[in-house]
Amino acid sequence: MHLRAVFSGIVITATLVCNDLAAPAVVIYGGPTYNSATKTGYKFGELPYAPGNTAGDGVGVGTVSKYYGSDNYTAVHAVRWDTSGTFIELANLGVDSEGYTGGWAYAVNGAGTAVGASSKYVQDSYRGERAVRWDPSGQVTELGVLGNAATFVDARAYAVNASGTAVGWSENGTTLNERAVRWDASGTTAAELGKLGTDSTGYSISKAYAVNDAGTTVGFAEKYPNPLNTSVGSRAVRWNAGGTAATELGNLGTDQLGTTAGAAYAINNAGTAVGEMAKYTGSSNRGSRAVRWDASGTAATELGNLGTSASGVTQSVAYDVNSAGTAVGYARKYVSGVLYNLYRAVRWASSGSAATELGDLDLSGVGRGFSQALDINDAGVAVGSAEKYDVGGTLVGTRAVAWGSDGVAIDLNTLVDPSSGWQNLTVAVGVSNTGWITGYGTFNPGGGLEPYTRMFLMQIPEPVGLSLLAVFATILPRHRIRVFTGDF
Repeated sequence: MHLRAVFSGIVITATLVCNDLAAPAVVIYGGPTYNSATKTGYKFGELPYAPGNTAGDGVGVGTVSKYYGSDNYTAVHAVRWDTSGTFIELANLGVDSEGYTGGWAYAVNGAGTAVGASSKYVQDSYRGERAVRWDPSGQVTELGVLGNAATFVDARAYAVNASGTAVGWSENGTTLNERAVRWDASGTTAAELGKLGTDSTGYSISKAYAVNDAGTTVGFAEKYPNPLNTSVGSRAVRWNAGGTAATELGNLGTDQLGTTAGAAYAINNAGTAVGEMAKYTGSSNRGSRAVRWDASGTAATELGNLGTSASGVTQSVAYDVNSAGTAVGYARKYVSGVLYNLYRAVRWASSGSAATELGDLDLSGVGRGFSQALDINDAGVAVGSAEKYDVGGTLVGTRAVAWGSDGVAIDLNTLVDPSSGWQNLTVAVGVSNTGWITGYGTFNPGGGLEPYTRMFLMQIPEPVGLSLLAVFATILPRHRIRVFTGDF
């Protein structure tokens, strides 16, 4: 998902020079810290996406490994951090006799309500990983399961809307299948969402991945169209607000047995959903393709790609969609039927299906490297990561990036004060509608301590017009941004 400009083989470079009167660099609010001298603290942060949205309004949530000395590992903990410069461990559902537990934060809304999962222990008896909701202070509420809560049952909450309604899945306690569920903001009862049949034993799997502010939910369900105990693969599914019936969303063909695979990963408040589905021509699988489903129907609109192999095979996926219906994700890039890039960041406008390749960080202008867009906000700012190459074409690492509506890639590292301790912002995972970005990168605390992976939170201003460059030019002190203007 990246764009570069090559006119008749000539790369056109635009350089912005910021003067000494520019404002300070963007403040990076770091997550939990680690001390390599005492071997205590937190490292190896996890920030989920599709499903999951870890960027709130001035708040980040994630999961991190905790160490208490000599690198003795206690568990993974769900954590919350914000602009105050402090963080909290989100409360759990108990620990075992050695103090071990587990917590995973998957999403947070604008009010600071987070959802995820926590290991549950009752008098040292492990009862599974349960779906939970955390209030802004970090207090935990266990969400209901479909089975007997006094026994072993797993459940996860993947997404939460503005009002606090959460969705995810729970084992059903009978066959221990994972079933899509919804938990209303006013309570904790798990409402099982409809499925697309089961085998003769009652077996099937479904999961809810995203919910909009109206309560409409999307995800996937395995399909069993007959009593022959045979699944014909997974289907993208929509569950309307206030109900539980599963609406099967359209696909891009099946094999000769009627089998295919796909899921919806995101939905906007207008009801437009995006995700991926396998594409079949006849009975031949041509790879998984990015798909959009409009709120008014169920037909699958295949979103454009960046070329295919000689046999018509490629791969793409749409991870997120904003209020305008603009989607982002990635696509493999082929040139004359030959794979040119494994994955490139892509944007799809709401008005059509063509894939727009987003800008890269290849300063040599060849246009190589991996990139992916993971999230987009309503202002049209997308975030993700891209490999960076120097002017000689040598790979120098992976960088967290943002793209404005013009598709130009901005290396977020160029916004950071070099003395801040951040060596490299590696991946940007989520972006809120107020411009708050979560991600992770390498942090060097100095003083002889070892660098480690740390989560970050930062805010970028709203873009001026179509370009983030004009915004960043006012906030970068004495920095030089070198970008490729695109042939859009």
